[in-house]
Amino acid sequence: MKGAFTMENQRIPPMNLEVEAFEGELKNLRKLSVILKHEVMAEKLGEIYFICGEGGEKDKNNLPERIHICPAYGCDWFQVYERTDKTFGPEW
Repeated sequence: MKGAFTMENQRIPPMNLEVEAFEGELKNLRKLSVILKHEVMAEKLGEIYFICGEGGEKDKNNLPERIHICPAYGCDWFQVYERTDKTFGPEW
């Protein structure tokens, strides 16, 4: 049959190596994005906050009793938010 696909006459590119390279680049770009967003541009972008600490006992989901939120990069104070044990989400 003319034009049939066979593995013998087709060259398959090394896709796995390309995918791994792209995944590595994507991982590095995501890290760079976080650095730019949280360190370089934080004051200009606004509305960026950081979880900067935790306190108290952890529950069965490994969530702390309290988390510390810093409202801006370089800020020398933080707010403390406490767990309420109220959950939201789909009830399956």
